[in-house]
Amino acid sequence: MNVLLTGKRQVGKTAICKQVAELARGLGYDPAGVLTPVILDEDGFPVVRHALMVSDGQQRLLARTDGDLDGSRTGRYSFDAGVLSWVVERLRRAISQGCDLLIVDEIGPLELERGRGLAPILSDLSGGRLPPLLLVVRSELAGRLQKRLPGIPFRTFTVTQENRQALADAIIKELFAEHDPGG
Repeated sequence: MNVLLTGKRQVGKTAICKQVAELARGLGYDPAGVLTPVILDEDGFPVVRHALMVSDGQQRLLARTDGDLDGSRTGRYSFDAGVLSWVVERLRRAISQGCDLLIVDEIGPLELERGRGLAPILSDLSGGRLPPLLLVVRSELAGRLQKRLPGIPFRTFTVTQENRQALADAIIKELFAEHDPGG
């Protein structure tokens, strides 16, 4: 089964994805994908997002709210088009090389409303043999994402303050209920 991970802003969705990747590795799986950790300013507002590759830890500046990166803009963020292309290439490589789990943190308005950012990956996910998927999406966009990926079954988990300690274990069980590592 595949998982959509939703939740309010700053509730810990990226942290859950990181925990899932670590648990998957511990079980002998080969996770890949992208995490987008945020750096907050002294008042707790997001300033910078990085693209952090799950497979090897490579990291690049993806977006910022306190400057212009000469790429797409959505909300307060300015994105770096070159980094978005790099992420898409890395995700495509992970799919073609057969990772055991693909994590994409996150599919948002840039992709679903404007067809930019990581949108090319959505087409790649629409066909062929895929690993289990863990996709992060805002709650209000989950239905739209599922419509873009018809035929892919998803179970939705919503991160809350109350469940986030146990959520990574539940997601791992869901993702790998029917899969064996290396097989």
